[in-house]
Amino acid sequence: MLLGSSQRRRVSQVVTVIMKTFQRPRTATHAVDHLRRYFPEIRLLVGDDSGEAMAFDHPRAEVVRLPFDSGVSKGRNRLLERVETEYFLLMDDDNWFSRHTRLGLMLRILERERFDIFACHVFLRRHTERLFPKRRLNGFFMNLRLEDGTLTLIDGQHQKARAWRVCDVVENFFLARTQRVRELGGWDERLKVAEHHDFFLRAQRAGLKVGYTPLASVDHVHLRRERASENYAPFRGYRQNEFRRMWIEKHGIRCFVERDGRSHSSEEWIHLREWTRPGHTERDPAGS
Repeated sequence: MLLGSSQRRRVSQVVTVIMKTFQRPRTATHAVDHLRRYFPEIRLLVGDDSGEAMAFDHPRAEVVRLPFDSGVSKGRNRLLERVETEYFLLMDDDNWFSRHTRLGLMLRILERERFDIFACHVFLRRHTERLFPKRRLNGFFMNLRLEDGTLTLIDGQHQKARAWRVCDVVENFFLARTQRVRELGGWDERLKVAEHHDFFLRAQRAGLKVGYTPLASVDHVHLRRERASENYAPFRGYRQNEFRRMWIEKHGIRCFVERDGRSHSSEEWIHLREWTRPGHTERDPAGS
């Protein structure tokens, strides 16, 4: 559903989009093109710690240059410092907007139901030169319970209505109240990747209201050549284990219980989610 001009104008007035990118110029360009197709006037801040600086031929797209390999957390925090609106939208550089990316609806629900962080469905799609296979729902929504060194990942919601769900963890595509995330401290800058669980564990501890709507969606599109390239994968994929250990030790986690009830030591859990080299099956690159 396309937004009316007044609705689109209000979203553009009160929301700033922040997007961190690294060594994936084609991926990031596609993401910005899709955003601009639906929100041509919204302010976009791009944090770029690539070796070669990116540029976008779009009005109101500002590139913030960062030292090489600063990492996703530090980059997001530098962008968060520059946000001047009441709300911001966090997106990854491989998120593609569509007519189903209903930011106006998301904003209305966030305000009405007093959410601090509010997401939507994310559909995974793999893009090759001439093929765009059918998308599938990522489903990275869950609750968390951390007790006595055991982190339990739980399916379901704390509360549920037709248009929204309350839970502890959502995708890295969400609207948020700028001041609330600043009060949280943003993202832990030691975590160049694998920042997801740490961020939402701290949000849970701080009492932020987190949720999502099934009535809006965005696509998560992998351009395989860039994702598997030597300019990207060694920095972002193959180092996940190093940074997972960091946040796991930080929270004193010794054991994980999966959503299906399986139990693993923290080291087993880390290796179950590691990236594999090209030519092998990728296990869970999004898990953090």
